[in-house]
Amino acid sequence: MNFSMLISFGIYVLFLLIIGYRASRGRRASTDLVLGERSVNWWVTAISAQAADMSSWLFMGLPAAIYLHGAIDIWVAVGLIVGMWASWHFLAAPIRRETEQYHASTLPSYFENKYHESAGRISAVSAGIMAFFFTLYIAAGIKGVGYILEGTFGLSRFWGGIMTVVVTLIYTLMGGFVAAAWVDFFQGIFLLGAILLTTIVAYAHVGGYSAIMSAVQSHHLPLSFSLSLKTILAIIAGPVAWGLGYFGMPHILSKFMGADNPEQLYKSKYVGIIWQSVALSAAIMCGFIGLAYFSQPLASPEKTLFITMAIELFPATVAGLIICGILSATLSTMNAQMLVLAGIVSQDLFHKLYAPHATRNELKQVFRAVIIAVAVVAFLIAWFDSGTIFDLVEFAWGGLGASFGPLTILALYNAPVTKEGALAGIIAGGVTSLCWNMMHYEPYGIHVNDVVPGFIVGALVILVISRIYIKRQKQ
Repeated sequence: MNFSMLISFGIYVLFLLIIGYRASRGRRASTDLVLGERSVNWWVTAISAQAADMSSWLFMGLPAAIYLHGAIDIWVAVGLIVGMWASWHFLAAPIRRETEQYHASTLPSYFENKYHESAGRISAVSAGIMAFFFTLYIAAGIKGVGYILEGTFGLSRFWGGIMTVVVTLIYTLMGGFVAAAWVDFFQGIFLLGAILLTTIVAYAHVGGYSAIMSAVQSHHLPLSFSLSLKTILAIIAGPVAWGLGYFGMPHILSKFMGADNPEQLYKSKYVGIIWQSVALSAAIMCGFIGLAYFSQPLASPEKTLFITMAIELFPATVAGLIICGILSATLSTMNAQMLVLAGIVSQDLFHKLYAPHATRNELKQVFRAVIIAVAVVAFLIAWFDSGTIFDLVEFAWGGLGASFGPLTILALYNAPVTKEGALAGIIAGGVTSLCWNMMHYEPYGIHVNDVVPGFIVGALVILVISRIYIKRQKQ
């Protein structure tokens, strides 16, 4: 074990906890834990939303995909940038205003209040769907950090996963939304610096552009953007379709909902998209650089590509800090998802349906219990599941986007929707995405992202069921 790297890791974790503690001071109410009284300024909102989006997938999953498949997976980044821009542009300010207008601190409570659904069915179904997909998403993050600590410090995946869960729980439980937003802001800046520094130094080390192009050719990977019709359809249905998921990502939408001023969110859009574009470009370059950097093909590039480059290119102390950038990406996503799910269970289910007279302390206890339970289950999945980080994230991303994306758009833009249509659409979108993933069906040999059929079916079900009930009400 390299003690210089261990010291860097310890300093980083301590700094996170200090930020979380200072941001949490004075935040005591349960509603503060959910949205922080909508008190986060536009620039913290910008970076924290983007950091919540990027898990260890940015450092490990995307570079590995480029390393293995070549330029085709650049379209994943293109789809994400377009989708996030559309989310900032069309959803951020409207959802901030509407959730305040309808006195909602979570996405399901917004749907219920807007469509006068008082039985709690939307919250119950949403909680179940989010619990399932968020747990898989968090498991991917734990798996990623387990690989990091195993490759860096020689820790087993078991103890690496335990450390990840413990650190995340401490600062998430410490102060809720506000603490998480400020920690994510710091982590967003930190992880961007880590991936940029590694990319720049590695680029110079391998000999620049010509060396990389030579390596790409020797690995027989595609670089051409001259595309056939089938390839264009495959890109749209697969990599680019990732962008659809942003419309239904509760942990990202919650960042918009917690902003202090909706009129300032256009500034967040520009800052956030610049941040995302730079981060994704650096991750893509890492994948290409890896082809020239490693003389022998990597058996498991997802586990080794970025970590090995960081350890070999930098002094131990610096390498330790750079690897903490991966931890930044993972923790920011995990805590955002935990907060959203805990808010729904404590506010929309426990408080609204089962204990309307619960004290703030009781709500806090439920809130924290949910976070701990999700972390434990996610750890178990990460330990026993043999899938890749990329696959886990794609599956969870598609399920969440298909479940909540169509209804979010239709609700914010006042389409004719009823509570019955809203509930049916959430279920239909999530189930379709799940079934599509299990079928492994590829029409005409084209891989279709799970979010595409789920999104289409979810939207159609919302509109059709709503139309049926509107007609019944008129009769």
